[in-house]
Amino acid sequence: MEGRGSTPGLALPTSSHDPSATLLKHPNETDPMAQTTRTFIAVPMPDAIGERLGKLQNRLGPKLPSIRWNEVKPFHLTLAFLGDVPFVDLNPICEAVARASRTVRRFELEVAGLGVFPSPAKPRVLWAGLTGPGLESLAQLHKAVVDAVTETGHRPDDARFSPHVTLGRIKPGGGKSLGAELPSILEAHREFSAGIFTVGEAVAYSSTLTPEGPAYAALARGPLASAKNRTGP
Repeated sequence: MEGRGSTPGLALPTSSHDPSATLLKHPNETDPMAQTTRTFIAVPMPDAIGERLGKLQNRLGPKLPSIRWNEVKPFHLTLAFLGDVPFVDLNPICEAVARASRTVRRFELEVAGLGVFPSPAKPRVLWAGLTGPGLESLAQLHKAVVDAVTETGHRPDDARFSPHVTLGRIKPGGGKSLGAELPSILEAHREFSAGIFTVGEAVAYSSTLTPEGPAYAALARGPLASAKNRTGP
C-alpha cells in the first residue's frame, strides 16, 4: 500500500535527472548518513492477484495454525533486498532502478502452485510460485536491477534468485506441528493459480518496523519498456 509507513521528514520530489523515478530528499537532516531505511526492490502484485492470495491464506489458516501469515500489502515478488540504506544513497538507488527497468520489456507471469523454503521437512516460509513464458524476462529484470544497484555501492544481501510470493512464515518451533499436513496441502494446491498478470514496473520500497509488523512505502517506480521504447542492449 503506497504511502503507508513512510519515513518521517521524507519528501518525494520529481528528479531533475530521471523523470521516470520518484526520488527522496531529507531536507531537515544535517547528517543523512546517520539515518537509514530498510530498502528492497520488488514487483508488486495487482490487486486482483492479491485478493486471490488473501482468500487462499484465509482457507489455509485453520489447517496451518503455526504459520504467521503475511498481512502486509502489496503482495510482491522481491528482486533485491538491500538492507539498511542511508538516506543519502536513496536517490542514486531509485535512479538505478528506473534505468534498469527500461532495459526490459513488459512481460506476463502466472502466480501458481505452493511451496516452502528450505524444504517440507524443515519449513520456514510458505510461498506461491511463479511460472509462464515470462520467467526468462524476469531473470533479465532481476539481473538488470541487481547490477544497477550494485553499481551504487549497495550489493543485495543475497544475489540468489528463487522467484516467489511470500504468504507466511512458520512460527519458531512450529515446523514439527505441521507434521504430515503440509505435504498433503502442497500436493492439493499443485494446480492452484491466482491468475496471470503483466509485469509493468519494478518498485523500490522502504520497510518500516512497527508494533503491528512491517509497513511498506513505495519510494520510486521504474516502468518497464513497451515494445516500442525499449532501451539498453
